[in-house]
Amino acid sequence: MEQEYIVERAEQRVQTRVTAVLIGRPGRLGIETGLTENVSSRGARIITASEWQRGEKVLLALPGFRFTSAARVAYCDALGNGRFGTGLEFAGPSENLEITALATAIEFPRL
Repeated sequence: MEQEYIVERAEQRVQTRVTAVLIGRPGRLGIETGLTENVSSRGARIITASEWQRGEKVLLALPGFRFTSAARVAYCDALGNGRFGTGLEFAGPSENLEITALATAIEFPRL
């Protein structure tokens, strides 16, 4: 018998599109600009033009919010048309990303 599981996220996510900068590539410097799709206090989903490998370590910056964090790539899904949905897990933000303030500042509904 097949069981159905409902997974709830531990953190609320804010659906938003802001510029994100990813810095890092094994063995060479790589910089890419993308757009966030959603953000939480633990991570973000970024739409990128490059495929990132699971486990890669990057520096993520959200310049409009003066936020930077080391992060690791949790997943990278091909979306077609040369785009990828890249999930990042923050690994030590320079300061906390206050998700409620972010939602208020950009006036998007929280998920």
